[in-house]
Amino acid sequence: MKKLLLTLLLIIGMSLSFAAIGLVMLFALNVVEDLEEVRSLFTGSMPGGESQFLKEEELTKVQDALLLLQQQKGEIERDIQQLEIEQKTIRDENQTLLDTVAVRQERSMVGSEDIVKVREERLSQLVTLYGAMRPADAAAIFDEIPEEENQMILDILTRLQPRLAARILNGLNDEQRKAKLSQELLQGKTAAR
Repeated sequence: MKKLLLTLLLIIGMSLSFAAIGLVMLFALNVVEDLEEVRSLFTGSMPGGESQFLKEEELTKVQDALLLLQQQKGEIERDIQQLEIEQKTIRDENQTLLDTVAVRQERSMVGSEDIVKVREERLSQLVTLYGAMRPADAAAIFDEIPEEENQMILDILTRLQPRLAARILNGLNDEQRKAKLSQELLQGKTAAR
């Protein structure tokens, strides 16, 4: 509907522009000398003949159409203002959401740092615990830990004294797991200290 109104306004605007050019030409060619003669020419009351342009009833229809278009133009301008207000509101809400996301990301990073600290403390406790055990006992416990937790075992082994870590690794019952852990130790697949 708005596109149709805008198109109609464009057509009327162009028509008015052409009419203005026509008026300029009438004055430039001395066909008319003042605005009263122009009005007489358009209404057909100019001495010397009928108007080629508009009759009185047609002029009334055009004026009514112009009034209607002016009202519709006002409505469109109000709609545009309302849309601009809504657009600004949406931009403000978007910025608020972006700020909220940034704050939550910052909190999440702080939480992640806390989690890393807690993990490091627990890992340090486990290293102390396994370092105090006999290697065969530590190996027996590692045998019971699921393979998904190999990373934790690697982290513990790399923090133990090399001789103790070798004895624990040697004490594991599963030969494939020994080989896999040894290979991962060789490749350095441990968490950063």
